[in-house]
Amino acid sequence: MRVLIDLQGAQTESRFRGIGRYSTSLAQAMARNAGDHEIWVAVNGTFPDGIGDIRQALDGLVPQERIRQFDTFSRVGWPNAADAWRRGASELMWEAFLDGLQPDFIHVSSLFEGSQGGAVGSIGKLPGVRAATALTLYDLIPLLNPDVYLASDWVRSWYMDKVESLKRADLLLSISQHARQEALQALDIDPARVVNISSAISPHFVPMAIGEREQTLFRERFGLRGRYVMYSGAMEPRKNAEGLLRAFSLMDPAVRASTQLVIAGKVSEHDRRNFDVLAAQLGVSNQVVFTGYITDEELIALYSATAAFVFPSLHEGFGLPALEAMSCGAPTIGSGTTSIPEVIGREDALFDPTEPASIARSMQNVLTDTAFADSLRAHAPRQAAKFSWDNSAKAALQAMEAVASRRAPRDRRWVAASPALDAGYRTLVQAVGGLDVGCEPEPFELQQAAALISSGMAANEALARGGELPASLSWRVEGPFDSSYSLALVNRCLAEALADRGHRVGLHSTEGPGDFDPSPQFLARNPRVAALHAAVAAIPADQADVTSRLLYPPRVADARARMNLLHAYPWEESGFPQEWVEEFNDSLQGISCVSHHVEKIMVDNGVSVPLGVCWNGVDHWEQIVADATYPVPGRGFRFLHVSSCFPRKGVDAMLLAYGKAFSAADDVSLVIKTFANPHNEVHRWLAGARRDNPDYPDVHIIEEDVSDAQLKHLYASCNALLAPSRAEGFGLPLAEAMLGGLPVITTNWGGQLDFCSEETAWMVDYRFVPAQTHFNLRNSVWAEPDVDALAAAMREVHGADPARVRDKVEAARRLLKSRFTWSDAARRLEQDVRAFAAQPTLPDARVGWITTWNTRCGVASYASYLVESGGTPVAILAAEADDRTFRDGPEVVRCWRQGEGDMLERLEQQIERLKLDTLIIQFQYGFFDFPAFSAFLERQQAAGRGLIVMMHATVDAAENPRKRLRDLGPALAGCDRVLVHSIHDLNRLKDIGVERNTAMFPHGILEPAEPAAANTGARLRVVSYGFFLPHKGLLELIDAVALMVAQGVDVELAMINAEYPVDVSRQQIDQAVARVVQHGLQSRVRMVTRFLRDQESMQELVQADVVVFPYQGTGESSSAAVRYGLASGRPVAVTPLAIFDNVGDVVHRLPGTSPADLAAGLRQLLRASRDGDPVLAEVQQRAAQWRAEHRYPALARRLDSMARQILRTRRQVLAANTLNHQDEKQ
Repeated sequence: MRVLIDLQGAQTESRFRGIGRYSTSLAQAMARNAGDHEIWVAVNGTFPDGIGDIRQALDGLVPQERIRQFDTFSRVGWPNAADAWRRGASELMWEAFLDGLQPDFIHVSSLFEGSQGGAVGSIGKLPGVRAATALTLYDLIPLLNPDVYLASDWVRSWYMDKVESLKRADLLLSISQHARQEALQALDIDPARVVNISSAISPHFVPMAIGEREQTLFRERFGLRGRYVMYSGAMEPRKNAEGLLRAFSLMDPAVRASTQLVIAGKVSEHDRRNFDVLAAQLGVSNQVVFTGYITDEELIALYSATAAFVFPSLHEGFGLPALEAMSCGAPTIGSGTTSIPEVIGREDALFDPTEPASIARSMQNVLTDTAFADSLRAHAPRQAAKFSWDNSAKAALQAMEAVASRRAPRDRRWVAASPALDAGYRTLVQAVGGLDVGCEPEPFELQQAAALISSGMAANEALARGGELPASLSWRVEGPFDSSYSLALVNRCLAEALADRGHRVGLHSTEGPGDFDPSPQFLARNPRVAALHAAVAAIPADQADVTSRLLYPPRVADARARMNLLHAYPWEESGFPQEWVEEFNDSLQGISCVSHHVEKIMVDNGVSVPLGVCWNGVDHWEQIVADATYPVPGRGFRFLHVSSCFPRKGVDAMLLAYGKAFSAADDVSLVIKTFANPHNEVHRWLAGARRDNPDYPDVHIIEEDVSDAQLKHLYASCNALLAPSRAEGFGLPLAEAMLGGLPVITTNWGGQLDFCSEETAWMVDYRFVPAQTHFNLRNSVWAEPDVDALAAAMREVHGADPARVRDKVEAARRLLKSRFTWSDAARRLEQDVRAFAAQPTLPDARVGWITTWNTRCGVASYASYLVESGGTPVAILAAEADDRTFRDGPEVVRCWRQGEGDMLERLEQQIERLKLDTLIIQFQYGFFDFPAFSAFLERQQAAGRGLIVMMHATVDAAENPRKRLRDLGPALAGCDRVLVHSIHDLNRLKDIGVERNTAMFPHGILEPAEPAAANTGARLRVVSYGFFLPHKGLLELIDAVALMVAQGVDVELAMINAEYPVDVSRQQIDQAVARVVQHGLQSRVRMVTRFLRDQESMQELVQADVVVFPYQGTGESSSAAVRYGLASGRPVAVTPLAIFDNVGDVVHRLPGTSPADLAAGLRQLLRASRDGDPVLAEVQQRAAQWRAEHRYPALARRLDSMARQILRTRRQVLAANTLNHQDEKQ
């Protein structure tokens, strides 16, 4: 039986009260006692703050992937009639989402939630829900006291709507016998549907020894002077806290004088004020103590030390605080009404809650009769021991089992689940569309509903596809397979190897544009491939267990099997088209990449489906018999290059290096096997090399088609393979050459590194440069091979000791034969598919951001926008700060200090306390003590946490020689990702040994609140933006404006440059004011130096003709400020500095940094802007595309996916290591 627990009761304000404790504790106990049952949990994304607490509470009891988050509308409250449609739609969505998880039972932990909004819960409003329903019945107090609780029309409507849902539930699980009897009397309901499962408390409520630490807490934190009586609970009227206060005032003055009254827990300001007024009237103000919010540990200490716990409630469903107090050994007295006698279990400990004098006598009896107090103290733990969450959970599960036994079990096989999910989707859409609640939705609300429905149903579909796959799979391999094309080779070899593993395999002929008939001649020559092609007709696409594709472009949206994936997927450059990322995330259940290089690219670009690596096989090469009759040109020593000669193959660099390494006099030749294509410029490159070097060595270019047998002979006739690629997905020709016994020279970056290393090949150094491909991807790099290093490698191989060459070649052959066969590839692919099905979604990471926060700091703003744009709750582990721009939220913990000397112990304590598994760390030189930071990173790596470090600077400052980036090199190299903002950063990190885990990750941008409006006035507007600091070039800009005015340009300057909290900033502002006066520009220059909110700044920027960043020099990697300028949609002008390189094609470069250069460049740009210059328009068009790619929500999704992929990989590695360790012990 699959039981799904709706835990919204542990997310709303109820989580601070008994209902929240009950909901969480019962869920924990049900998980502990589940036996063969599956326990799942649903949480509402409207309350992100409580989700981490729920995950932590269920850690080790419920697999994290079974804690499912769904999102609905948040404005769903009952007071406002305009919220009715959103509420109705949310209720239908919630029921559909929960039933879509295919539970046998849905248990609602707290139905009566959401009166003011946020939580949604209903039963039976959506037709066709298959699951049975149970709910926890706490009490029906409002129904029994309508004049007190249901006086308002909207409150009555809300409550009675919930009662109707309650009546439709299959099972009511009451928390006491009294609550059960109450329901039977108040509702027309079958007694068999109401089961008392009782209640209990968390096991950590046990007596605490009160020592000096606790006494200090009582004295200093709470102001307790000695003896006290206490109450813990809500302050609503039925709790009768005011009756307790009146009773306290009625005690004998001599007894009361030495006693304080403690009100434990969170109390609203309204209730506190009312209580204070009454206490003053009664003359006991100085004896009442409000603790405010306290931890469980503090509550237990108060319970353990109290002279008496008093529970004066007029009406309870159970009375959890009384049981907590008794479990901690507190002498406990309470009301003799409703369920409280069940809990306290002793007649002489009860009083009449309606009579303050009765409460006072009972309290005074405990305080003055030592024997009575001692007997209550002894009774308390014995009575508490009668209540057990495990017993409650077992009773709940048994009741559910009884109901489930009378119902048909759910069929969760994909063949049944798929049509059920489709039907559920149609039912939900129809129900939402047919809502009649007295108000119509706005168009944007319909769009939001569609997005919410799509997201929730897609998540359920992903889970339904998962689970255990059959031993023998029906598997469609789709893509080209009837040619010498590398993708075709991979498809047919994998299909044959999968069939050899006992699967029912069919080959379907298709490419990116669509299906096509395979070559009859090819099928006739390859009977086994023909048989696999014929077999696909018996495996319909929508009934296959697996459809895996390899085709170009990667068409995925129409794949219809249970598991749909790409196999042996290749890619080369570091960037990846975002539209493909979205298609993969929407349509695939996984990607088995051809190399770890490709896997990393997918992770870095935001692919959020599970990933694996299957590699290619290479043993097909050994089945080919070489055609020794094929003539091979060349001299004594032949270098061979085999490729398309696309730019990424590095042929131009290879030709330069070859000319440096040898001359026409050398007995050496370079043989290039390629084919003519529009991207192949090898003849032009060679002609240029020969023109520049009359003594250029011998080269032969072969462009005609050759057979596999002829190609193999070509390999065998050469002495070494050159493959100086700028980017490779795998590098099959390299592996084929190695199998043939050729030494390989290749670039030390790319997919070939899975089998190319210093042990198996000659590796050539490189620098990161922008990738130059027809995709024109931003922030995409590849490796530019070092021409001198490549030439040296050629000379070394040419003159190498044959024994050394033989050692490397044999090491390469052993590696390829042992791990890179098609049988190996098929086995790994199958393992990947089964892993994708077993865990169909990425795990949710418990993320902590280590950053500055809520301060006037660009990094703090960057971090806050990424966090706010993400959908996952995170902990903010912030630096201490006095200059906060607004009040910290509950997610913020300030636990480290910027600068030197902080060893970060407090930070680590908070990481442990919060049980974080992933850290996202913002790095600036001034943030950390370098030795301490390095040691911190290494300790976190050893603890197994995922580490993502975002570098906001990589240039050492000459004035601070103690802070050298090189000293952080080993620690950074051990992180999962080091994210940077520019190619210069990548290369600087590479220089210190940090290169395999780096990636480009851009700054994000805000969207203007309103589109930029053109300036129709005569005067031209120039706007500067950023902090007022010396290197920003603001004084030079004032001088430039003066020059422009002198040249007759009617221009004004708005300087939106906030003062930074350092002396030098104030000094710069003073100088700027003087400079403006000096030039007589008071009417043309406006300075805004106060710190503006970002949208206020944006309102200034959108009014500009040109936004200018006249920087004079900086060590920073990139500029956050320039992104604000670009976000405005206005033309952006920058000085020719490296800090702007990563936005170089979307900004306008000024000719220099001097005032004269600034004036000349701005004058030209302003003229072009007014004249509609086509070059400027082209830059602005690229800028618009750039803005679309740099929105914070898109970047936040990408970072979240990266963190979850890293966590998945770490868990896989841990599981594999654990398994290997167990095998070794056996």
